[in-house]
Amino acid sequence: MSDGFTIGAAMQTPTIFSCPSCHETIDSSAPVCRFCGATFDHEQAIKAAVILAKVNQACSDASYLRSTALAYPGFFVLRFVPFVSMLGTVGFYGLSFAIPIWSLRWWLKFAKLDTTDQEFRKARTTVKTVGILVSLFLVVFVMLPIVRAITIVMRH
Repeated sequence: MSDGFTIGAAMQTPTIFSCPSCHETIDSSAPVCRFCGATFDHEQAIKAAVILAKVNQACSDASYLRSTALAYPGFFVLRFVPFVSMLGTVGFYGLSFAIPIWSLRWWLKFAKLDTTDQEFRKARTTVKTVGILVSLFLVVFVMLPIVRAITIVMRH
């Protein structure tokens, strides 16, 4: 049997947290910090481990969102390239809806995390920026043309 990563291990309660004294990452099941020898409350360590796991997940999700958003201009340009314009159109319109929804989901899931982690602050800024920019593109390049087409049809 492998001691590597398993799905079951990912579903268990997180046990890794940052030592309150030296800020090194340690396991909450240890009686003392292996780096500085500080003792800590096991219950508080478990709570800190759960928060750290959520912060790591939030940062990971924000990174994926950012990578996806970086593909967005590429799909916009592909719309005008012969033979691949359909791929560009599908990708552009798909991401126009998916990215704002993904950003909203991120905010609903992680915005209330109470942490001073710098990476989490960067992730929050990334999600906010990407969500707002792509939402503006959604309005300008998708919704406004649809509304314009409907008003033209309604007039005739």
